[in-house]
Amino acid sequence: MEYSRFSSFNDASLGLGHWSELNYLKELSRIPELTMEKILSNQHVMGAVISGPPGSGRRAWVEAGMEKLENPPQLIRLNGSNFGTKVPLGALSYLLARLDLDDYTSRHELVHGLGRILCSENRPAAVMLGRPELIDEESSSLLAQLATMGKIKLFVICEQIQDLPGDLFALYRSGRIKHRLIHRMDNAETHQFVESELGGPASTFSSAVLRYLTSGSRELMSKLIQCWRDDGQLLQRNGSWILKLSGFGTGSATHGLYSLMTRGLDSREYDLMLAIALGGPVTLERIHLCELTESLDVLLNRGQVRYLPGASRRVGLCNPLLALLVRTDEQENKKESVKALLKQLHADPLAAQVLAQVQALSDMNDHQAQIAVAKRYQATGYGPDAWPADPKTRMKIVDMHVKALAMTSQFQPAFEVIEVARTGAMAARDKNAPDEALDAALQELDLLAQFVSHLEDEMSRTKSDISSTQELVESANWMNESLRLRALSVQASVWAARQRQADALKLTLYVDSRLKDTHLMSSQISTFDPEDAVDIEFELLQAELLSGHWNLALERSKKLASGFYSSPLSVTFSETVYGILLALDNDLDGAVAVLKKNREQLAAGQRPLLPAIINAITAYELARSGQRHEASAMLERNSLYHPTVDVPVNFYRWVQEIFTALTHAEIGATDLALDMLKNFTTQMRGESHTLLESLTLGYRVRLGDSEALTDFLRASALCQGTVGEGMSQVAKAIAAGNSSCTAAGLGDLAKLGHVLFSTASNNRIFANLEIRDQRKISRIINESKRSHATQFSGMAAELEESGEYRPAWMRELTKREVQIAKLAIGGKSNAEIAKANGVSIRTIEGHLYQVYSKLQVRNRQELTALDRSSQGTAGLR
Repeated sequence: MEYSRFSSFNDASLGLGHWSELNYLKELSRIPELTMEKILSNQHVMGAVISGPPGSGRRAWVEAGMEKLENPPQLIRLNGSNFGTKVPLGALSYLLARLDLDDYTSRHELVHGLGRILCSENRPAAVMLGRPELIDEESSSLLAQLATMGKIKLFVICEQIQDLPGDLFALYRSGRIKHRLIHRMDNAETHQFVESELGGPASTFSSAVLRYLTSGSRELMSKLIQCWRDDGQLLQRNGSWILKLSGFGTGSATHGLYSLMTRGLDSREYDLMLAIALGGPVTLERIHLCELTESLDVLLNRGQVRYLPGASRRVGLCNPLLALLVRTDEQENKKESVKALLKQLHADPLAAQVLAQVQALSDMNDHQAQIAVAKRYQATGYGPDAWPADPKTRMKIVDMHVKALAMTSQFQPAFEVIEVARTGAMAARDKNAPDEALDAALQELDLLAQFVSHLEDEMSRTKSDISSTQELVESANWMNESLRLRALSVQASVWAARQRQADALKLTLYVDSRLKDTHLMSSQISTFDPEDAVDIEFELLQAELLSGHWNLALERSKKLASGFYSSPLSVTFSETVYGILLALDNDLDGAVAVLKKNREQLAAGQRPLLPAIINAITAYELARSGQRHEASAMLERNSLYHPTVDVPVNFYRWVQEIFTALTHAEIGATDLALDMLKNFTTQMRGESHTLLESLTLGYRVRLGDSEALTDFLRASALCQGTVGEGMSQVAKAIAAGNSSCTAAGLGDLAKLGHVLFSTASNNRIFANLEIRDQRKISRIINESKRSHATQFSGMAAELEESGEYRPAWMRELTKREVQIAKLAIGGKSNAEIAKANGVSIRTIEGHLYQVYSKLQVRNRQELTALDRSSQGTAGLR
C-alpha cells in the first residue's frame, strides 16, 4: 500500500492480516458522520486527525464530544515542542515518569507498560496530541503502535495533514485514523459568536473587524471582546453593540492583552516580530540574510507569524491585531534596533511602514486618519529618486490614498495626488534604465485617474467624455492581468451608467469568468493582491446594479457579505447592498433582518444616505404588515436624513426615494408619494440615468399615475439590455391594454430581481390584469419567496477553502483535482492547463484520469454536463 513508503508498518504488523480489506471498508462505511462517540465505539477506528487553522476550535471539537458522553474515557493531553524534538521520547515524558524504567528496558516492555497505564479496566484512553510536527519520531512510533493495539484512541490536532510524523501519517493513509477538517467561523457564525459574547445584537462591522483582527480565532476574539468592552471600544447605541471608529488599541485592557501576547520573547525574537508588525510581510530570503532563522522558528512555533500563500515565500503576522497593538505603542515604534532591522528587511522601509499603517486604517474604516498618514508621506515619497526603490509598494500607498479621498468626495485632492505621483514616476523612468514595475505603476495611475473621474461623475452630476476610458481599456499592452481586469471592470461600471447596459453586462460576465480562472491558475495568483480582487468585484457589483440585473448583484453581494474577502468594510457594505436587493426582490422580512444589524453602526459613521435607506425599507415593511403608525413615525425620523436636490442621483438615492414613496402610498398618502416621484423624475432628466428614470416612471404608473405612461414609453425605449427590454414591453402592453403581454413582461422583470415592481400591494398595473394573469404573477412571486428560503437562507452555506460555493461533484475530489477539473470544464486543453500550473502534460492526464474515475464519467463532455446539472440543481446559474 502507498502509505508503506512512510513507515515500517504493514497490515500484518497492524494485526489485520486475518481481516479482509472488503470487510474493513464495509465496516468503515458504517460511519456516516464523524463523531466522538462513533470513533470511540468502533474498534476498527483508531482515532482521528482534527485539522484546521489555529483558533478554529479543533480542541474544542474533541472536548465537546467528550462532554456529551455519559461515561467518557480518560483524556490524556500531549503536545509536541522544540524541547521534545531534541529529547528521545520527549513528548511522552509525562507518561514515562509513571513507569519504573532502567537502561535495559526493551521497547516491548515500554509499550506494554504504557498500555497498562492508558488502557485501565480494559478501556482505551483518549490521547489528544497537539503540535505533531514537533514530536520526535520515537514518540510518534510508540503512539501509533499503542493505537494499533487498541490501547488508546488517538486524536491529533494539526493545521495540515502534512504536519503528521511518518508513522501517524501511515495510519491516516490506511484509513484507520479518520479525518475531520475544522474551518474557521465564517462571517455569519462569527456574528452569532460575537452576539452571544456581548449578550445582545451587534453590528456586522464590529463582528467583521473582530474576525479580521483575530483571523477568526475564537479564543483571541473572546479576549478582545472583553478588552474592548472594558475600554469602551465596543459600546451600545439604541440597544445594539457598535464599534467606535477611533482609538483602537489605546485602552489599558487592550494594552494588557498585548503584553500577554508578547510575553516570553527574547530581544531578537521581539524585534523581528515588531519589524513584521510595523513593515508588513517579509521574504524568507531577507530573514535568512539577517541571520534570524532561529528567531523566526520561535515565532512560527508560538503561532505569532505564518507563511503566506503565493508564489513568493513570505512571512507575515498570524493576525492583524498584533500589528495594530504594536503601532499604538509609541515607545516600541521608536526602538533603534527595530529601525535598523526594518532597513535590512525592506528595500524601502519607510514606504513599507506607511503602507502597513494605511492598510490597517483602511480596514478599520478610519478614512480621515488614513488620509493624514498618506498626505505626510506624499510630501517626499513620490520624487524621481524615491520611486525606483520599491514602485509596487509606493503605488499601493497612492491607490489607497486616492480612494480614501474619493470616498470622502475630495476629488480635486485625489487628482492632485495622482498628478504628483505620475510626475515623479515619469521622471524616474526617464532618469533610470527601463523598469517593468515603473511602467506598471504609470499604467495603474492612468487607471486610477479614470476610476476617480467616473466616481466624480456619479457624485457631482457632471458627465465627462469617456473616450479616454475607452482607449485605456482597449489597450493590449497591460503589464499584468490584474491591471487589465481592473480596467475592464471600471469600463463595465462606466458603460452601465451611460446607457450601455447590455455591453456592461457582457463585459461583467467576461471579467467575472477571468477572475475565477485566476483562483485556479497558480501562475497568476501571485499577480493578484486581495485588494485588487476586491476592487474588481465591487466595480462588477456596481455594473450589475446600474444595469438593473439585480439577480446577479444579489448573488455577488451575498458572496462578498459572507466574508469572501476579509476586509471588514467590504463585508459591511456588501451586506447592506444584499439587504437592499432582498427588499427589491420583495423579501422584506429578510431585508430588515439583514439591514437592522448595520443601521446604528452606519449612523455612527456620519454617512446619512445608507441609514436613510435602511429606515425607508423598514418603514415600508412596517406599513405592509399593517403597522401604519410605526411606519409613519419612522418616516418622520427619516426626514432628518432625506437628501436635498443637491445630492446627486445614483442607485442608492433611487432606492431611498422609491421606498419612501411606496411607504407613503401604503399608509394612504398616494398623492404625496406621486409628488415625490415626479420631483425625482425631474432631477434625473439630463443626467443620463435613463434606466433609473424608466424604473421611476414605471413605479409612478404602478401607483396609478396614468400621465406618466407616455414618458414611461419614451424612457424605456431608450434603455439598452434585458431589463430595458422588459420595461419597454410592460410599457407598450399597458398602453395597448394587453393583459397577457403585461404579465409576461412583469414575469421577465421578476426573474431579473424586480419582484417588488410586480407585487399586488398598491399596484394599479397588477390590479388591471385579468384574473388568470394575476395568478400567474402571484405564482412567480411565491416561487421567488421559496427560492429565498432555500438558496438565500443565511450566510453559512458550504464553502470551499477559497470561499466559492461547491457543487456536489467537487466533494468527491481533492482540491488539486477540483482545480484541474474546473479548467477542463472551462475549455482549457491539457497543454494549456499544464503550462499554467508549471507541470507536465502527463501529470495533468493523470489528474484527469482520477477525476473521471471518481465521478464515473468518460470524457470532458460528460464532465461538463455533470457540472451544468449540478450547478443548475443548486441554483448557481
